[in-house]
Amino acid sequence: MTKKTIAAEHVRIGMRIVELDINWLESPFWRRGFTVKTEEELIKLKRACKQVVIDIEASARHSLTHFRKSPVEPAKSRKKPEAEKATKAEEKEKNVRENRKGLIAAPELLNRKELQIIEGNIAIAVNETKDLFTRVNDGNRVSFKKLNDAVHKLMDDALNDAASLLLLSRLKEKEQSLAEKSVNVCILTIAFAQYLELDQHTIYLLGMAALLHDIGMLKVPNYLLSYEGKLNKAQKQAIEYHVIEGMSFVGLHNELSTLPELKEIIGNHHERYDGTGYPRGIKGDKIPHLAQILGITSTYEAMTRERFYSDAANPTQALSRIYSWREKLFDAKLVNRFIKALGVYPPGCLVELMNGQIAIVTMINPENRTRPVVRALNNNLQGSENVRAEIDLMREENAQISIKRTLDDTNLQELGVLAQTA
Repeated sequence: MTKKTIAAEHVRIGMRIVELDINWLESPFWRRGFTVKTEEELIKLKRACKQVVIDIEASARHSLTHFRKSPVEPAKSRKKPEAEKATKAEEKEKNVRENRKGLIAAPELLNRKELQIIEGNIAIAVNETKDLFTRVNDGNRVSFKKLNDAVHKLMDDALNDAASLLLLSRLKEKEQSLAEKSVNVCILTIAFAQYLELDQHTIYLLGMAALLHDIGMLKVPNYLLSYEGKLNKAQKQAIEYHVIEGMSFVGLHNELSTLPELKEIIGNHHERYDGTGYPRGIKGDKIPHLAQILGITSTYEAMTRERFYSDAANPTQALSRIYSWREKLFDAKLVNRFIKALGVYPPGCLVELMNGQIAIVTMINPENRTRPVVRALNNNLQGSENVRAEIDLMREENAQISIKRTLDDTNLQELGVLAQTA
């Protein structure tokens, strides 16, 4: 049993209560230990108590994940004889929290206001990146202050709820611009870096590198970017040179040149583990670790984004292909951690359940990655306002529900569930 003292206001349905801060005879509950199952019980508990002790291990997983910063027992209420036990309990719970970091740390669905804030931060990042790219194209002076602020906001969103951030970035209407692609890579990279438990400065470096990793593409002729045939050697070299242009861009701007790691990440994110990458063809551990992270996230983003010359792979297909490239294109350990972070069914992945219902994955269950939390969709691919439309496939009452397959646009057209446009 892993106990934790929390304020009664933080109690959620599904939590296992093992101690109250009032005498048992004064309690509105006849049991000493019980699981909160209804709103009525929740209201009674909050009226009767100021603090309760919960059993983390016996509580439903979804009831714990709303903690942005884990509530702690006030110092005054701690008794010295129990201090050692409390420390051990906190250490155990710390391990529980650490196992949920990054993309698997998704809380219960955020309310509409919280989601709008995240959507707004994504839009700000896209607009600031667009503005930067436009000014670079026009030969105007650029400032990185607003871009820095945008990255820090996305970092905060990822720390609080990486899965919702990733989900919203996937659900956004894709306009296929370089700016939007860069922001999507940034979001994915920040979220993965959070999962890897990197320090905040390193996560910031990766976020900025992700936003700027393809800025050199602005120097590539448009006809090459939309070329549908097989590229000859000279054409390939012209496109690959965008990495050198990106490094030069960083070196030419004082605000960026003070961060040598930024240049290193951008300059090596196309290098591959077996030496088949560019521009230097280095291999293995000679490729900087942070560049390897960006190499994986940018590859995954490109595979799951529909492009003019190829259809998008669904997230599960993309993860399968990346797995097949371990020790070839990417470090095997890093690939395994990326797949573990995203899960078999990543947030934002559309699935068909065995009963024919279409749903979207909103949260990963790390205990069993084939049994995520999904939100049921109607025939227009809209989520229900009813919170009960959220289905945790790990819950006992949902044992009979399983995922039949992942879906892409072709599947949806076959099933006739795509929204009709006027």
